[in-house]
Amino acid sequence: MTKFINRLDNNTIAYNQLTGKNEGIVFLSGFNSDMQGKKALYLEKWAKENNHSFLRFDYSGHGKSSGTIDTTCFSDWYQDSEYLINKLTQDKQILVGSSMGAWIMLMLAKRIPKKISAMIGLAPAPDFPKLLIWDKMTRDEKRKLVKNRKTTIRYEDGSKNDFSYKLVKDSFKNLTLSKSITFNGPVYLYHGIADNAVPFDLSIKIINTFKGSKDIKLLLDKNAGHRLSETDQLKNITNIIEEIKTKI
Repeated sequence: MTKFINRLDNNTIAYNQLTGKNEGIVFLSGFNSDMQGKKALYLEKWAKENNHSFLRFDYSGHGKSSGTIDTTCFSDWYQDSEYLINKLTQDKQILVGSSMGAWIMLMLAKRIPKKISAMIGLAPAPDFPKLLIWDKMTRDEKRKLVKNRKTTIRYEDGSKNDFSYKLVKDSFKNLTLSKSITFNGPVYLYHGIADNAVPFDLSIKIINTFKGSKDIKLLLDKNAGHRLSETDQLKNITNIIEEIKTKI
């Protein structure tokens, strides 16, 4: 059953939580996604069957949480995540970050490393408003973004996303790949080579950003796109969790 929690700034965050005897898992969804996504629900079902604690939630401006996606940005979303993890979970957690959720995961590795036992990035997209939007724009496109306050990106699968100038500007102060990240636990990344939204070489950049961990792996799936939501891909994710469980 969906519950709600109020942050100190009066933002209301919607969440679902399971309590189990095994390692806690926190799912961090992607931009413009929510806790009702296929990966979140699949992992929750798996967690319940395997007696894991599990937390999924909607960032501000997403799903059933307060606010709108145009008036909130990355700073709000990682703070939502940090607040819920500190407030609702016990001991260290395995973080599973999907796309933008992996950016949040890296930010949390810098801010609350003592709450994290391991990290799994699914088609990770850290720093994407700068790297994949702003840096690829022409000067005229940048002017239009600033003037119109948003831009639309269309993908090869027919989907699209609107990104606000507020999000792009906010990303500049929240870059996670510009400095090394020290973390001692396992870090596993899973990326599709056929991902047309977030190139898989971004996962290689993430690997080179980490220091401290002796257990960093990247699984590349030749035919997988960005969503990683097909049956075999979902199974790969739980296989990664199973492997990580033997190491923490």
